[in-house]
Amino acid sequence: MMDTCPGIRRLVEPQIVVRTCPVCGEEVEFFEYETETTCKCGKKVHREASPSCVVWCKYAEKCLEDLEKRKIVPPSRLEELRKLMKR
Repeated sequence: MMDTCPGIRRLVEPQIVVRTCPVCGEEVEFFEYETETTCKCGKKVHREASPSCVVWCKYAEKCLEDLEKRKIVPPSRLEELRKLMKR
């Protein structure tokens, strides 16, 4: 039996995602919870959306409430995750 949710690691310890800037071709790094960043050339680069356990897990809201209560995830990330839940 598991002690923790299998999806919690991605919420608490986000990974770095690398995309290519469509203007200059430079690599741009995002944390997986970020939706956009600015390239060195000045162009805003958006990352592709990725699936999250909050989309399918029946305990997602309780999990997010717990993360919020313990201040493990920033409020901006919680807002993004709650938007994903509603899709």
